Amino acid sequence: MKYEILDTVSSLGDLKKMPKKDLPALCDDIRRFLLDTVEETGGHLASNLGVVELTVGLHRVFDSPRDHIIFDVGHQAYVHKLLTGRRDRFSDLRRPGGLSGFTARRESEHDPFGAGHSSTSISAALGFAEADALNKSDAYTVCVIGDGAYTGGMVHEALNNCRPDLRLIIVLNENEMSISKNKGAFASYLAKVRVSKRYRRWKDSTGSLIDKIPLLGKPMHRLLSFIKNGIKRIIYPANYFEDLGLYYIGPVDGNDTKAVEKAFCEAKELGKCCVVHTYTIKGKGYAPAESSPDGFHSVQSRSSDNSTLHGVFAEELIDIARNDENVVAITAAMGIGTGLVAFEKQYPDRYFDVGIAEEHALTFSAGLAAAGKRPYVAIYSTFLQRGYDNIVHDIALQDLPVHMMIDRAGLALSDGATHHGIFDVAFLGHIPNMEIYAPVTYGSLKEIMRITASASRPVAIRYANSAEIGCIKNRFYSDGDYTCKGIRTDFDIASVPEHLFVTYGNITEKVIEAADSLKAEGINVGIILVEQLKPHRISAELIAGLLPGVKSLLFVEEGILNGGYSMISASLIRDIAAKASIDISRMQISFAAIDDSFAVPSVPMDIYEYLSLSSSALEERMKKTINR
Repeated sequence: MKYEILDTVSSLGDLKKMPKKDLPALCDDIRRFLLDTVEETGGHLASNLGVVELTVGLHRVFDSPRDHIIFDVGHQAYVHKLLTGRRDRFSDLRRPGGLSGFTARRESEHDPFGAGHSSTSISAALGFAEADALNKSDAYTVCVIGDGAYTGGMVHEALNNCRPDLRLIIVLNENEMSISKNKGAFASYLAKVRVSKRYRRWKDSTGSLIDKIPLLGKPMHRLLSFIKNGIKRIIYPANYFEDLGLYYIGPVDGNDTKAVEKAFCEAKELGKCCVVHTYTIKGKGYAPAESSPDGFHSVQSRSSDNSTLHGVFAEELIDIARNDENVVAITAAMGIGTGLVAFEKQYPDRYFDVGIAEEHALTFSAGLAAAGKRPYVAIYSTFLQRGYDNIVHDIALQDLPVHMMIDRAGLALSDGATHHGIFDVAFLGHIPNMEIYAPVTYGSLKEIMRITASASRPVAIRYANSAEIGCIKNRFYSDGDYTCKGIRTDFDIASVPEHLFVTYGNITEKVIEAADSLKAEGINVGIILVEQLKPHRISAELIAGLLPGVKSLLFVEEGILNGGYSMISASLIRDIAAKASIDISRMQISFAAIDDSFAVPSVPMDIYEYLSLSSSALEERMKKTINR
């Protein structure tokens, strides 16, 4: 595909030399490139279309990688990647081992700090700026953060520690639309914060003049500042950033190349910590994305299937709420992603979107539960990690009946390491009073939600970002019975096969494929599907009872091995068998799981092949176990 102006930019030097009159045409080319690419690969579209001019301006004014440019979340960094020498890698965008959909230190020297989760940029940028100050470097650190990420608590902790004399520039990009529409006091504040340029210039020139008066200058300046602040609060709206001692520039039209470049030049000339407040149109230049930025926040590749289990979760929760007025739903800015927008339509007063603040969402849910409500807090597995202390200290320690609906459980095939849901079973499994379930079909998800609706302790229900998988449903639920039994088998327990797989979640599909291949070779193999992972002893006792005569037991887990379900259950099974005088001394136990890895291939490849979790790899693993 030819792009007349973009094709002339092969380096940041080319971009800096480009005449200003050509910049609008360059931005048009970049948008066409994004549309042509993301339509094929899938990815974050609207957010990147919105920051084209802003990113071009950053790279014309600052000198990456000497100056550090940090993007919050990193999902809006496609333009940054394009301009920093990664154009030829976009065909592998969001493929395991390909170009990351977020910033990644391993990928380029122009990505000084990796991301994928929200609200981390100012803390990281502050670290870079303080390090530069210690090193006596005159480099700048620039972080770009959206108004959605601004609702995260870490942002305000970091702002509280910013020193005015640091060469740190915070670009606060406001588009009034994050993944789900921003809510809360801080989001409302952003829509109102405005400071007169005329007032700012008057303040600077007057202060400088007064300071030069011998003896009286500085005391007079302090007195006038006191009086001025009182007057300012009457005439001008309060500015949170200036109250923190940070210089403020804005608001600036972030889709105007001239205005953006001028603002960044002014910020650079200051040589001190400041906030550049921009506003952009999410989805800019593409009418469908402009009119529906949430719908085009993340688009699927042409071959993708949009069906997911979270729709069934939302439907069932609505049914449960119909019969229990104490049921409430909580999300951390993921109302669309978790399916809870459907609940909001039915019960708006019982729906709470707390913004990008998972820790708060969990402790807020604990407070609701302690006050007699039945909270269901829906959070992606990868984001649940951020609230571990809240789960332990505020929910579990007080034995509160909070339902944690863990979406996106398992490997994130497109978003990669930052979004893999592979740690939740391990870190929740250590919490004493936690119940953990892993439904894999619509029917089993509904049934588990029903049986736990009146639970008196914390409950975690994890499920993948997918539709139910036909071969799993047909293999284990062909009779239409979705009763939660702890475990299910694809064999008659009166005739247990000699070789068994033990698994849970969507990886069961690959286990079925491996088992079928082994059966075709005449190997007597069966599958145990675990529905209730914790308490661990429930499934361990059921499995131990099937083991007399079994020669091989292979645990398969789409999660981390250390501390995961497999290792804990294997240890328990050995202990239970010994106490029950079940002889398993000749039985071989082995594991296929994610072993001490963040699951990051170095080249584009199938993630299951990389982790030795493909059906063929599982087949070979079982054969090795059998032949020991």
